[in-house]
Order: sequence, then C-alpha cells, then structure tokens
Amino acid sequence: MRVKRFVANTMQEAVAQMRDEFGQEAVILDTRLTKRGGFLGLFGKKYVEVTAALDTKSTVEQDERNVNPPLHESRQKGMGEQLLKSAGPPPQEDSGFEEPMPIPVKIAWQLYQETLKREDSVVSGTEPHETIRTVPKDLPWPPMVTDIQRRMVDSEVDERLASAIVQSVWQEVKDEPIDSETMNTKVKARIAAMLRCVPPWDFSGPKPKVVALIGPTGVGKTTTLAKIAANYSLIAGADVALVTLDTYRIAAVDQLRTYTQIIGIPLKVAETPEEVRSSVESWSRKDLILIDTAGTSQRDTERLREVAVALEPITGVERHLVFSVTTRYRDLADIIRRFDRIGFDRLIATKLDETSCHGALLTAYALARRPFSFLTDGQGVPECIQVAEAKLISELILGDA
Repeated sequence: MRVKRFVANTMQEAVAQMRDEFGQEAVILDTRLTKRGGFLGLFGKKYVEVTAALDTKSTVEQDERNVNPPLHESRQKGMGEQLLKSAGPPPQEDSGFEEPMPIPVKIAWQLYQETLKREDSVVSGTEPHETIRTVPKDLPWPPMVTDIQRRMVDSEVDERLASAIVQSVWQEVKDEPIDSETMNTKVKARIAAMLRCVPPWDFSGPKPKVVALIGPTGVGKTTTLAKIAANYSLIAGADVALVTLDTYRIAAVDQLRTYTQIIGIPLKVAETPEEVRSSVESWSRKDLILIDTAGTSQRDTERLREVAVALEPITGVERHLVFSVTTRYRDLADIIRRFDRIGFDRLIATKLDETSCHGALLTAYALARRPFSFLTDGQGVPECIQVAEAKLISELILGDA
C-alpha cells in the first residue's frame, strides 16, 4: 500500500496530481484545507491537501475486494469511485412503489400490514386487545428462528416487521432440514429483496438534474450535500452547482461556501422562492443542481410550509429525506409522516458510524416505502458516503450468523 499527500492550490489540481501518479485505482483517504507560511498560522497561503492511497497488490485481488465493500471500506474508497466504475448509465427507478414483487416478498409485506391493521382495530375499539400478539409467541418456532427475530429487534427493527419477515421465511423452509446459518442467510436475502435502492444519477437525459435535501435539524444535510457535490464534481466529472435556502444559520452558509470554494463549484444563496427558481434557470446547462434546505423540526408546521413553498416553483425537483439512523422509532415515524405532507422521493440515512444498531434503515423504508439513494457514515468529505445497496443494508442489520 502506497500512501501519499498531494498539495495544490485547488482540489481539482490535487486530484489531478493524484490521478497522474497513482492512476484511476487510487482512493482518497482524507481532504483538508491548510495554510502554509505566515506568522503563527496567520496570513499564510491556503492550500488543499489530498491524502491518497494505492493498493500495490495484484489487480485481481483488488477487484475481488471491490465487490460489495463494507461501509467502513467505502468510507475510504469514496462514492465517486463507484460512479466511475459503473458500467454505463444505469436506469433511474420511479419513486412509486407499484412494481412487480416476488411472492415471498409480498407475503412478508402482507403479514406486516395485517399486524398493523389489527393494531388499528384495537385502537379504534373494534377488536379486543388480547387479539394482538407478537408472532413468535403464537408459532412453534425453533430457538434458532426466534433468535434471528430477536436479533433484528435488538438492531432496532420494528418488532412487527421483524416477525413478519422471519415468519415469511420460516413458512418456506419449516419442512426442510435447515441450520441457523442457512436460516440467517435466507432472512438477510429476504430483507435485501424487500428493500429498494436507486443507482447513481444518469445525466444522459434532460438536464439539469435538480435535487433537494430536506429533513430535521442535526442529521447532517449540509455535510451530505457537500459529499455528494464533491464526488460528482471531482471524481465523476459532472458539472455541479449548489443553492442554499438555509439562511437561518449563517454558519451553514459559511460552511457550504468553504466547501464550494475547495471543490471549485458555484454557490448561490436564495432567500425567496423566486430566487430559487431563477438560480436553477440560470444553470440550465449544468448536470446536477443540489439544493440545501433549512433543517426544521418535523413539528414546526410553519417551517415545513416554508420549505414546501420554496421548492414549489422548481419543476421536477427530486426530494431526498435525510434522517439519522440513530433516531428512535416513534420520532422516525413522526418525521416520515410529517415530511410526507410536503413530499419526498428518496431516503438518505446518515450517522451509520454512530451506532451498531442499523435496523432503523429497514424500519424507515417500511414506513416511507421510498427507495434509498445514499448512506453516510462520518464527517469526512468526500469519502464518508456511498450509494445505497440492499445487500449492504441487510448485512448491517443482521451481520454474520
């Protein structure tokens, strides 16, 4: 493994140096803005440092390692590497959920919906409370099956959803000889089959692609926006621009301005819906326009309305709801329900590095029924982000048997 720091006046120059010396297989480990010269750190000239690594092992071994990398490796690899290695422009999936599903997946969702309906009946008083039971208590499951269900719940998967998934798998294999490892593998495959994740954006169609990040305060929208911008601009080579509506926090604007200066892309601060619309129209030849919105409590109805009004003049804007995977179930359900009133098309999960329990990923999908676009697991720009993959999410939830 060769590791080297590249220093230049701009991020583009530093990345170009890295590519010239290390080639396309290099991975970015760290990026930072530094000063050199001056007096006691003052008045020095600003430089961009990019720390990169090149694996000197055989190409074959490296290719094998790059297949479905775990999230901690993708933090070093960077989402942009995935974009560069993608084979041709992938089709963009529709945000709706009406699509053909395998019968086993349908059964899992039906079992989950039936449990929710029974609970609704109890709340409305049409059924006695004792008719609702946790599925494992009603069925003669062997300990290995109950253990998988319990591990899913311990990982913060909604208990009703965990039970429905395990039950749907057990109905298929209960008459066959099966061990715990095989059962665990089948449940992970069922989880992956239930999830939907969209591929990286394709810019071969009409331009620009306009994307807005919305969500509650403190989930990392601004940093996530910078990660996406850096990967698409510096590594994937797209023409990117940013608009921010977050004029409530001066620090947020300054943060984005610093990022855009390092990356070398334009930024506009919009205070009215008209300014948002004119900004987007002025960048009609861009590949990607990213919009940062003000973080707001899901219970702040007025601020939610302001976000909706600001985005309303933009035709075809794709809205990504950003949430932290550390959010508790009740708060997560409340966030999804209230932001659904202003509309969103995709999910972005952040702070995967701050917890060992990732079941909220599956729970959020069950509540929202919108596909995942990205996962983030740290503050580093641009490396702590990757395109969401259903198999990876299932591995995070259940891990090894």
